[in-house]
Amino acid sequence: MESWFRCNACGEQAAIETCERATETNIDAFGRKHLMRKRVLARVHGRTGKSKWQRPPTHEDSELLAKVAKMKLPASAPLADIQWGELHRAGYHLGIEKLHHFYTKRNFIVMATLMELVSEFPVELQASLRLLTLSYNASHSTLMTRVVLKKGQSDFVLTGSQSGVLYISGLPVEKNILEGLRRKSKAFVDSFRMLHGSRSKVTIYNRSSESMPLEEGSVDYIFTDPPFGDYIPYAELNQINELWLGRTTDRAREVIVSPSQSKGVAEYGSMMGNVFQEMARVLKADGMATVVFHSAHSNVWRALVQAYSAAGFAVEATNVLDKIQASFKQVVSTVSVKGDPLLLLSKRVVERSGSIPNFSIAAEVIRSSPSGVKLDPQRLYSQFVGRCLELGMNVDMDAKTFYKLVETETVGAFHERSP
Repeated sequence: MESWFRCNACGEQAAIETCERATETNIDAFGRKHLMRKRVLARVHGRTGKSKWQRPPTHEDSELLAKVAKMKLPASAPLADIQWGELHRAGYHLGIEKLHHFYTKRNFIVMATLMELVSEFPVELQASLRLLTLSYNASHSTLMTRVVLKKGQSDFVLTGSQSGVLYISGLPVEKNILEGLRRKSKAFVDSFRMLHGSRSKVTIYNRSSESMPLEEGSVDYIFTDPPFGDYIPYAELNQINELWLGRTTDRAREVIVSPSQSKGVAEYGSMMGNVFQEMARVLKADGMATVVFHSAHSNVWRALVQAYSAAGFAVEATNVLDKIQASFKQVVSTVSVKGDPLLLLSKRVVERSGSIPNFSIAAEVIRSSPSGVKLDPQRLYSQFVGRCLELGMNVDMDAKTFYKLVETETVGAFHERSP
């Protein structure tokens, strides 16, 4: 993608990043004057029968949008503040201060109407209907929905929001929420049909893992996927759905590394320690726990090790959880980890090896890679972390340092094999 353009009007060349975005003051969904980035309708996509089509906007489209702008909101439409933290960006979040600023007015009306209609259904169905509606909401109903370029495609491809961020692109899309929910409802119907009549019992507790309503020594196995330090600010992300429910996450209890919440690695490690202490309390003496974890920073790994060690846990085995599709942050980050390390913890005493330098462990992992196969530094780092923890060693090497070591080893191996 080019980083510059030439103006069709004056012929001057300019770098895209140096240009100021066009803004305008308009009337928002609640009738308030509001400064936002200027957006104009550029393309209309539709479907007739099974055929998809697209066309330039017409005068009728503009008239329809003007009509929507004058429509009143449902009485229950939430006027809710967005609580910004690490994900705020001065550029594309200009003017995004309230929940409704994430939506076109038409889609905000649709969402508010749907959430209002849910309350008219029998009580036993309401939670399922809210789940269906909100499962589509954050990914496809807001201005975070966009078009992308894909290899082999001759035109833009419509897609949803990027995971793990609150990114609003320069080419946002207003999707038809009703059509999207019709399609998504099939998966829900199939799932409920499959589970209908089951005599299995599942109990869900919606509360912090620091305090579980379970008896001491009553659990055989725990599987947990805790927040990865500062990797994803879940409460900040989740508010796009939670504000529709009228209740947001208590950020004071969020186990995370967050400058906006004044939580560093020490605070994160302390809260993680509380969770592992509670896990140890409810787990049987011969019980096991699997922890999925992911970080490119050694200080976060040390905080995790301290947290589970202080609770009486030790690592019995490790592996790497391969994901079919990498997250947005894994794709764009230069120091991310491919594949999340899996740690199998037990409350049994495990023999430990003597102290081994991290450098030696890293070199062993790199050199044990199959010959003739291109090294994958991100996956190797996950294996390196797992090996350190199996040996009872601290992880003292960040991913960035490890990647440089992989490059060094790769060059050395190349020279050794050259004739």
